[in-house]
Formats: sequence, structure tokens, C-alpha cells
Amino acid sequence: MAKSETGQKKTYLFEIHFLRAIACLMVVGVHVSATNSAMNNDTYNSFTYFLNQIGRFGTPIFALISGFLLFYPLTRKKFKLGYFLKTRISKILIPFLLWSAIYRYLRFYYEKWEFADPWKEAGTILSGNAFYHLYFIAIVVQFYIIFPIIQKIFKTQSLILVFAFISFIISYKLYGFHPNIEGPLGDYLGGKSFMPIWIFYFAFGGFMAFYWEGIVALTKKRKWLMLFISIAIFAGAIVEYTLNGYVSNRRISNLINIPLLSLAVVGIYPFLSKWAVIKKPLVILGQYSMGIYLVHPLILYLMARHLPQSYWDMKYVAVMFVAVLLIAVAGIRIIQFIPFSSFFIPVPKIKNAKKAEDPAVAAEKRMSA
Repeated sequence: MAKSETGQKKTYLFEIHFLRAIACLMVVGVHVSATNSAMNNDTYNSFTYFLNQIGRFGTPIFALISGFLLFYPLTRKKFKLGYFLKTRISKILIPFLLWSAIYRYLRFYYEKWEFADPWKEAGTILSGNAFYHLYFIAIVVQFYIIFPIIQKIFKTQSLILVFAFISFIISYKLYGFHPNIEGPLGDYLGGKSFMPIWIFYFAFGGFMAFYWEGIVALTKKRKWLMLFISIAIFAGAIVEYTLNGYVSNRRISNLINIPLLSLAVVGIYPFLSKWAVIKKPLVILGQYSMGIYLVHPLILYLMARHLPQSYWDMKYVAVMFVAVLLIAVAGIRIIQFIPFSSFFIPVPKIKNAKKAEDPAVAAEKRMSA
């Protein structure tokens, strides 16, 4: 449910939930395939490698969605710094710190690490290096820090285009950036949690927020074209990793792939939402995506240490993928019954989704009336 800066309920953005669910599936696919590979002497088969490489679209899409959800309320209400800080601290910063501590302890317990200097430990957590997936939350927090300034400068449709263009140049120029600096600063500037490398995805999310109604109207009229674009992007990704080998989520081609794929997914949502067997699970995944992102590496970490080796046969990867998702969703549902669970795993309330009517379904009702 999109909300204004005062917390007032607005339009339920089914398309964004759908896009977030797709990104969630991709990220989980990357980590399930990578864990399976690690349990098989760092080897992949064609399916696990496909799952790993196609899934590299997931994290940049999450960045785009984060930008969208920051800018979208600005199209309706004025920015209120107090509300912004309250929501971002409670929904992102506190869960980030709590889960960083959990994952840090996990590695100390299982891998018999020793605690480093307190300042070094703090640096490890704040940089998102407590576990392999937390760097992205650190990137989001960095963008939150500059967002109050960004929203003052780029606050109209024309200016958001300028911001997107400038951000594209920044992300493009920083591709493969390696500073000649040693120490913590050099590690940060050359690391994957260096936010400016990702800034274009946040900015394009802002562009989508300011032009949302036009984007939805335009893409839905061309759903078959959007489907073709999606297939073409996936096909291009297969060709890319086949020719070039392993590619990361920071590859330069994603500066084109991610915007096109995100717009295409928005366009094909009305088509796919006609099937409840597809729509209902994706709505749940979209709502639980933040929790799944935080929890699923813990599930995989424990599985790797407690399941027999026979379970890691590559033919069971699809089963493992589904199992991780089901365990994550069940775990999140249980955690929701705990007081103050939103500080641990922020999850929109399911009942809100039931009350909101899907605009695609509403349009069909009007047409049949």
C-alpha cells in the first residue's frame, strides 16, 4: 500500500508488488544456486548457472523499487523529514543492524571466529559486510542519507529526468572503479556497497514514480511488446554470460536491462494477474520480500551445515528453491505474532492487500458490466 508522508493510505501498487516479487525470486535463486555450487566443489550445471546469472537482475531491481517508494509519496504530498526519519529508521536501519548482529554471531558460532576490535566490528556491520547479502541494505541506507537533499533539488517531472540522466552518467563512469587508496576508505570506494555505483537505479525508480500513471497506461496497452522485451532481455543475458562467463549484478549492461525489464514487468502484470495461481503467491512474495531477503541466507546457511550431502544433488535445486521460500514465509508469519516484530522484519499487513482492489480486475468488471 503506497502511503503519503503523513501516513495516509493511497493507491495499492499491485504492479510494484509484482515487480518486487520477481526481484525476490531472482535474489533467492542466486543464493540457492551459489550455495548448491559451494556444496558441490564450486561446480554448476546448466540450470544452476542459469538460475545464478539470470538472478543477477534482482538486486538492481530492488534498488529501483526503493527509489520508487521514496519518490512516489512526493508526487502527492510534501516531504516531512520527521516522518521520513521515523519510518526509515524503524523499517530499514533497525532491522539492518539487528540482522547484521545475528549473522555476525552466526559466523562466530559456527566458524569459530574471534571478535575483532570494536571499531572494526562496527565498520564491518555498517558497510554491510556482516554477511554476503547485507551490502545492499547498506547501499539503501546511504541513499536515505542523501535523499532529503535530493528531493529538494529534483522535485518535478522535468527535474527528475535531469536527476536520472546525471545518475546514469555517474553509474556508467564508475563501472569498474578501483581507487588507488589503501585502508578502510579504499575498501569502501572499491567495494560493492559503494552507493554511487547504484545511484541510477534509485533515480530511475524516481522517474517511474513521477511518471507512474503514464507508464502504466502506456505499457498495459502494449503488453505483448512488453512480454517480448522481457524475453529478449533474458535471452540477451544468457548470451552475455555464455560468451563472457560469470557476470555480476553490477555489470554495465544492467544500466539498460533493469529499466527496460522493470517497465516490461509492469506492462505484463495485467496479463499474468488473470491467473490466481500466479497472482496470489506473487502478492505474498511481494509483501514479504524484505523479510525473505533478510531471512533466506540464514536458512541456507543452516541447511548447508545440517542437511546430508545427498540433499545437495543438483537435481534437487528446484525443490530446495521452493523449500527455502516456504520456510522463509512460514518463519516470517510466525515472527509477526511476536511483539515489536516490525523492528525485526518489516512486513505490510496482509489484510490491506485484501481490502484493496486490483485495478486490472476493476477494469475487467467495468468492461463486463
